[in-house]
Amino acid sequence: MAQMTLHLDYALATQSHIDEDADVCGDTGLIKNTDEGVFLALIDGLGHGPDADEIARQARSYLEHAYRKASLVDIIQGLHQSLRRTKGAVVALCRINTSSGELNYAGVGNISAKLYAPNPITFVPREGIVGDVMSSPREETLILSPGMVLILHSDGLPAHKDFSGALSSERSAQAIAEGLLFEYGKDDDDVSCIVVKVD
Repeated sequence: MAQMTLHLDYALATQSHIDEDADVCGDTGLIKNTDEGVFLALIDGLGHGPDADEIARQARSYLEHAYRKASLVDIIQGLHQSLRRTKGAVVALCRINTSSGELNYAGVGNISAKLYAPNPITFVPREGIVGDVMSSPREETLILSPGMVLILHSDGLPAHKDFSGALSSERSAQAIAEGLLFEYGKDDDDVSCIVVKVD
C-alpha cells in the first residue's frame, strides 16, 4: 500500500496594537520548511510596544537557528535560556511530518492551539512564561488527515471562540488568517495567528 503524503497550505498573519506603528509588534511567528514537512512557531512577547517587539524579534532569531532540533521540548528550554534577561514570552511550537501525518506540539503560556476536525482537539499548553518562570514543557503527538485545519493564535483573538464558520474549504490559509484578524482581532493588543489547512 502506497504511503499518502499530506499537502499543506499554511500562512501567518500579524497585526500591531492600534497605538503602534505597523512594524512594531510583540507578536510574531516563524514557518520553516524542513526535509520532513514544516516547523511552525507562534510567539507573543509580554506587553506591547517596542519592548515586546524586541522580545519577539529575539525569540524569532533564536528559533531561526534552533528549529531543526529533534525535540520541541529542547527548543523551548533553549529559548527559555535565551530570553532570561527579558520579560519573556508565551510560545507554541508545532512540527508536521507530511509523510507520516504526525503532528508534534509543545506550548507554554496562553497561545491557543486548536485542531478543527470532525471531533475538534484543543491542545493544552503548560503554564508559565518562557524566559521567566514556566512549567516543564511537554510534547504531544497526533496524526493528521485531509480536511483538518490547525489554528494557532495569540490572546489578541478570543481564546474560546469557535472559528469553524470561517474555515471554508474554498478559502486559502492566508485568506482565513487575515480574515480572523480583521473580524476578531483586538485593537488594544498585538494579534497573530497561523493557519494550516491539511489536504
